[in-house]
Amino acid sequence: MFVLKPHVTGPEGQITTPDIVVDCLLVDGIRRSLALLTHDCWQEVGANASSRPAYALMALGGGALILPAHVISSGLVVAARAAWRLNNLDGHVGDVKLNGIALADLELPSDLVAAAGGAEDALPRGFMLVKTLEAAATEVILADPTLGRQLRHTVHLHSLDADRWGDARPRPRYSVGPTQKEVSHFI
Repeated sequence: MFVLKPHVTGPEGQITTPDIVVDCLLVDGIRRSLALLTHDCWQEVGANASSRPAYALMALGGGALILPAHVISSGLVVAARAAWRLNNLDGHVGDVKLNGIALADLELPSDLVAAAGGAEDALPRGFMLVKTLEAAATEVILADPTLGRQLRHTVHLHSLDADRWGDARPRPRYSVGPTQKEVSHFI
């Protein structure tokens, strides 16, 4: 299980923060391990890693939530901590844009919900559905032009090979008895 704690913004700007249990993760229709789900937007990755922008739908009482997400090439899904209720977008959900692409041109949330066995904006309890874009990007912008609002989510990818200390790495010092002295470092 994964507990997601998004800040859900309503159409009038009010914010609620429910605790939501996710126990089934589907990325582009394929079930993934919950160990691949995180909120941590600072990730250490290999040299050839990339991130694809996505939107996610989550089951919640009273209707599903929609939120920005990233899918890293390693399979890791980084979910945003900001969301909207899907039913607040009912009349114009197709106009909502994911990095400039209308959801009507990508895949409507209703199609994802129906494929998962839900109806309208009601998903089976514990489900999170993720739909990705093909283009790589480290920032996701979910924009609602009708209500004039947007959700942004950025992931920071740091290379495992990078030495963040550089030349400033401190010399090793070890405590030896009651005094400290410099010793050779054998690592």
